[in-house]
Amino acid sequence: MQNQRVIKWLVWGLLLVCLAQALYIFVSWPFRPDPSKVISVTKVAEGGAIYEVLYESGGATNGDVYRYFLMEIQPSEEIALERTRNSTPFLVTKSENAVKNIVGDRVKLKTNDTVYEFHSISLFKIKGEIQTVGFDLDAALP
Repeated sequence: MQNQRVIKWLVWGLLLVCLAQALYIFVSWPFRPDPSKVISVTKVAEGGAIYEVLYESGGATNGDVYRYFLMEIQPSEEIALERTRNSTPFLVTKSENAVKNIVGDRVKLKTNDTVYEFHSISLFKIKGEIQTVGFDLDAALP
């Protein structure tokens, strides 16, 4: 009888430890900082644009980070910055001015610094229709 009680307390104790660890992981998960400003806007496809956004919150050890977003053309920089908070960038790098050439629905990118994240295809929606844009990345360290 006492063995069942001990096992029951151990199970509840382990469950409590697991929940505490899950909460710790959730709270300490890295978050995306607020964007600083839009560096450039490059029109692509019909009604779309690539927004190069600067994030200056890297601090002394990391420096500036540039995130590149594909979305429909926004009426103002403030609205574009707000939309980037809920969007996923197709390129995250330390290199600015990565957009080099646009040919149809393909974009040529070139970076000369660290690339943190890259997706070779991105989508955006305009007037209910999904537009696809492909990316070719040429990356080299200095």
